[in-house]
Amino acid sequence: MKMDAQSGIVTYRDVIRGLVSPDEYAAAVVLVEEVKEYCQKVSDNVDSDQLYVALLEFADKLGIKNPFHNKEDFLLVYKKSEELEYVEWEDVIVHMASTSRMPLIPKVLLDVYQERFSIGPETILVAEAEKFAPNLKSMVDENINSKFVLTTQNTIYARILENLFDGNDHVEICVTNIYSYEFISQRFDLILACPGFGGRMLSDDPNFMCREFDMVALENLSLHLNSGGRLVLVLPGRITFASGRVSDLRQFIQTTYTIKEIGELPEGTIEYSGIKVYLLDIENNRPHDDNDIVIRRYSSAEKKSRRASVTSLEVTDDTFVMLSELEEQGDWNIDQIFAQQDTDYQNYQRSGIRKDIIGNVAEVFRGKAVTKKDPAGDIGVVNITNIGEYEIDYSGLEHLQEEERKVSNYLLQEGDVVLPARGTAIRTAVFHKQGYPCIASSNLIVIRPNPKMLDSVYLKIFLDSPIGNKMISSAQQGAGVMNISYKDLRILEVPIPPMETQQAVTKEYLEELQNYRETVAAAERRWTEVLTRLQTF
Repeated sequence: MKMDAQSGIVTYRDVIRGLVSPDEYAAAVVLVEEVKEYCQKVSDNVDSDQLYVALLEFADKLGIKNPFHNKEDFLLVYKKSEELEYVEWEDVIVHMASTSRMPLIPKVLLDVYQERFSIGPETILVAEAEKFAPNLKSMVDENINSKFVLTTQNTIYARILENLFDGNDHVEICVTNIYSYEFISQRFDLILACPGFGGRMLSDDPNFMCREFDMVALENLSLHLNSGGRLVLVLPGRITFASGRVSDLRQFIQTTYTIKEIGELPEGTIEYSGIKVYLLDIENNRPHDDNDIVIRRYSSAEKKSRRASVTSLEVTDDTFVMLSELEEQGDWNIDQIFAQQDTDYQNYQRSGIRKDIIGNVAEVFRGKAVTKKDPAGDIGVVNITNIGEYEIDYSGLEHLQEEERKVSNYLLQEGDVVLPARGTAIRTAVFHKQGYPCIASSNLIVIRPNPKMLDSVYLKIFLDSPIGNKMISSAQQGAGVMNISYKDLRILEVPIPPMETQQAVTKEYLEELQNYRETVAAAERRWTEVLTRLQTF
């Protein structure tokens, strides 16, 4: 009795389970189907030995390891596979992806990609096409007037894609590496990609500006656009703000191509990655100063938890900037773009108060990584948990036993302002000298104001303000969890009024804070006395 296609991969999985390792399921399915196809082409009866020889020959031809431990295991799977009418090859890709933790592009994001089909592309490149399963077949079938080239580096994926699109004349499968220069000789009207990111391996190809594979993909794929062609891809957040070579690549893109959209995607859009990601859409046309660049922030309305899959995408913030504005800003930080259109931010910018970047009026550095703590140590370690709403809780400090000279570059000084480099809340505190040396942990950023230009408490008051919080948020790299680079904090713009003004603000703040604490303490004492009296029976 034939089983339906929907249960095909499940049947394979049930039979294969225990006979091959999970990460070789897809290879086993491919090879079994290759042997079946071979047997259908030869008219003579094929015995078990010939079947097994055919298996070994196909494995050698595809350059993959034989996943079966012995002939008997193979024959068992082969016999059971004959009950299948056909195989859902996209399901095989999905299963293979799950065992290798390869990210798959969710349908909601693919729908955003497919909006670009409105340009009527004749030629389309889908880079690393396996990442577009399980919706790849429907996308291709809905655009039969376009010529598709699907790339993959993996021979197993290539064979699966060939089986999936068998009989589709407008689809070509190409085994190639999109991270290699001149990986293909063709140019395209539309390129869709979700390059690998977050790995530690770097490209050693001297043709590219950056060594990270995700940045290599951006540069390399853009070189394969026809005039007027579009490249749509997802990249990690650092494409929008990072300095050095990434900044050079940003400059190359915005001066060579027309940027159509920069969109922030919600956390969890790409599986197996907690990295903040962005949708980038560029067109192979020379840019003009009056080009409008769409800036969007997408959210997932139905997402019930941080770890849940993204099942919907909707635009929650939508604006545009001109190229000249983007160039003036110096990066693609969309938080800053939205902040600049915020009423509070605009009022702050229009105010007559003098402003300067923190790096010009203070020293900014990251705390020290502490691995070995010693309760009896001589050096106190200030961490995120020690930063209260108004001050540092010195009674709860952990300690470190180390020679003071070895941590001299990290020793905190009177008036240092500390704030978390990561976490879920923005809190600041001013450090006051203790009877023992203290350092900040690597989870903190230290701002050491020039006392002739910037008062520490005044800086804290600004950073704790609504506009200060927005400024810090614009520098963060994380999604749900804040992640701030001290280098990005250096270029944060802060108000620098005359020192007399700063000191007057500080004086009033400290006096009123003391009054507030005394009032709260008195109210708590009265409340405790009343409760004690009323609860005495």
